This record gives sequence, structure tokens and C-alpha cells, in this order.
Amino acid sequence: MISVKVGGCDVDILPFVNGLQSEADKVREAYGRHEAYGIAMSIEGIQALECRADLDDDAFAIGELDLVYADKMGRFGAVEMPSPAACALVDLCKESGTGPIPLDMDEAEFTELYCSTVKTLDFVREHRHAKKGMKRRFDAETPEDLAIEWDRFVNEIDSYRAVSEKREEYIAGQIRDVSRYRKSLLVLLEVERCDGVVALLEKT
Repeated sequence: MISVKVGGCDVDILPFVNGLQSEADKVREAYGRHEAYGIAMSIEGIQALECRADLDDDAFAIGELDLVYADKMGRFGAVEMPSPAACALVDLCKESGTGPIPLDMDEAEFTELYCSTVKTLDFVREHRHAKKGMKRRFDAETPEDLAIEWDRFVNEIDSYRAVSEKREEYIAGQIRDVSRYRKSLLVLLEVERCDGVVALLEKT
């Protein structure tokens, strides 16, 4: 857990490894001690998780890079999509009659950012980059380190790194906004985005 004071709000950031089944347990352990709960997902993503039992598997798009990531992460335990940690938070909030606060861009905003940032050539390179990732050896000794290593690998494509940085800026901005009217906030955030978001929060 990473604790940051943002204005008058005690913000606890819970880093999680995307896809790893065992990560749901840490969410359950942390839940219940905060006034509000936020997650680095779009509102549409949260809504899809809330009704995932009624959706087909195709509702959760998985790209080539995601498949390679899942294969690499599999050495640390079972991997599932959508993210078990995110599902756990959404379910806990639903059970308690609240809703997690979406801290990431909605789909329209993200699509606009992606289309204006990622060049066509970079998008075409994704298949080749995924094949390269499958062949690469990652020496991480923990799932957290592997998630960070994998993120660095993906962000060797400059425009992908730019999108990640814009996401961090947006998420940090949303945390600041929520902190204006909440006394305590638990934020569920991918481990690879934590350093960037925390650095931005500590600037204020």
C-alpha cells in the first residue's frame, strides 16, 4: 500500500498485478476501511464488470500483447481476464451498495487520445512486437517486477509510452478531484502505473 496525503484526504494506493488470480485476495483484505473506492478503469469498464455474468467472453477484448503477457505471468499463478483484482473491488462495492469511482478516461476520451497519439505504423508494429515479447526472456523474480518489466517492453513503442503517460496524468487528476470531497480513498491501480501517478500527486 502506498499512502499519500492529497489535500485533506488520506489516499491509499493499492498496487495490483493485472490478470493474476491471487491479486483478488489483497483487495478483499484492504476493503472496508475507506470512505470511497476508486479504480483506474473507465466507467464503461466498470459497468461491464458489474454485469459480466450476463456477457459473452467476447465482451472483454484481449489483444496479442495481452495474450503474451498472460503467458509470461502464468509462471506466478493462474491468470484470468478480466482482471480478478478489478472484479473483486467491483463486487465488494456492489455488495455494500456503493459504486467504485472510475478514475480513468471514458471510452470516447481514450479512443480520441489513442487515435491522435498512436501512429498507424506503430499499430501495425504491435503484432511484431508481441512476437518479439514472446521470445524475450524476462528475469523478474516477482509478479510485480514482471508487470513493470513488461510495461517497459510494451512502451518501447514511443506512442504507447505517450498514451501511458497521459493516462497517469488523467488518473492523478481524478484522484485530486475526488480528494476534494472525501476524507479517505482507496485506489486500485496497476503496479506499473503507480510510480508515475504517485510522483504526479506528490507535486501538488
